[in-house]
Amino acid sequence: MKIAIFSPLNPIKTGISDYTEEMLSALSGHFDIDLYIEKGYQPENKNILSQFKTIPFDADSFDPSVYSEIIYHIGNYYDGHRYIYESLKKFPGIVVLHDYVLQGFYAERYDATGDFEQYKKLQIKYYGQTGEEIATWISDNSRIPIWESNEAFDFPLNEEIVEYAKGIIVHSDFIKQRIQAKSGKPVVKIHHHGHEIREFDRNAIRQGLGVNRNEILLCSAGFVNKNKRYNKIFSALSKVKGFKFKYVIAGLDRGNILENYISGDYDIIRKGHLLIRELEALISASDICINLRYPTMGESSGSLLRMMGYGKPVLVTNYGSYADFPDYCVLKINPDIDEEEMIKRFITTLAGDEDFRISIGKEAREYVKKECSIEKCAVEYAEFINKMMLF
Repeated sequence: MKIAIFSPLNPIKTGISDYTEEMLSALSGHFDIDLYIEKGYQPENKNILSQFKTIPFDADSFDPSVYSEIIYHIGNYYDGHRYIYESLKKFPGIVVLHDYVLQGFYAERYDATGDFEQYKKLQIKYYGQTGEEIATWISDNSRIPIWESNEAFDFPLNEEIVEYAKGIIVHSDFIKQRIQAKSGKPVVKIHHHGHEIREFDRNAIRQGLGVNRNEILLCSAGFVNKNKRYNKIFSALSKVKGFKFKYVIAGLDRGNILENYISGDYDIIRKGHLLIRELEALISASDICINLRYPTMGESSGSLLRMMGYGKPVLVTNYGSYADFPDYCVLKINPDIDEEEMIKRFITTLAGDEDFRISIGKEAREYVKKECSIEKCAVEYAEFINKMMLF
């Protein structure tokens, strides 16, 4: 069976690039795959270029009849997904919905095109008067963006994508239930896949970071956004007593958000965007990982799966797709009045109890190995795609 996959690839800096590249080898055992990318760049992964036909997308020359199915990876990063969005509208297919809330995508599209009327009409179409108000807030910056508010899930602006999709793949029951509540389209949950586990020299990595033997190394990874709760994390860390630690943050900080939050006399190491192997080395050398998100866009986290796969105890927000994980393999923190206190308590407890760290990390690793293997996810993709051919 021949399929077309539309997805950003590295060097486009988005987790979806990594996700797709890592899944391709397993998917190729089920399908003959052509990859469609946006014009203007060359994929940097030489294995991808040698194994797959990679085609800059051109709507005039694209022939959908060549393919049994078309797969579109959709996320919030407009620059990485604009050609995918335009193609989906012309040639409907199966959507892998990486973000439930797409308000940010459409706001970036408005910024890029300057077409406010089109943007406003879309908001009004799905949300009436409230939609018009949302559009106005974005155009004049009179309120915080809807995607940074607690109302994001009430007004996700994913309806257009859902309408064009023939079927939808999501990564959590949390999102599956919400799609089913608004659409009768076929929808399936397929876990975000786990990753190959590599061997690293933990001591050498820690020495390179200036981490002493008696220090605890904390780690966070991924794009630096307000919803990663860094303000709460830094406030909690300023109250941690009884042990020494360093906190390393790996991820592109486009808005210089960390500058507004960093305070206190603890050590912060900022790494910016890292290549996958560099990121995994950092995770492998860490003692405790922190991966909080609230409000959420309904996304799943590749960095979280890496942290769990490397057997690390991870603090997560008890909301969204994170809440789907069993309580025994992650440490869940409610985004409420006690959030800072719970961050402080969990870090303090984990830092003082190596056996506890090892136990939680082992459960995390086993869960990812059992439920989220790439091979298992590829089989589930194949089953859903084959099922969609019957519609």
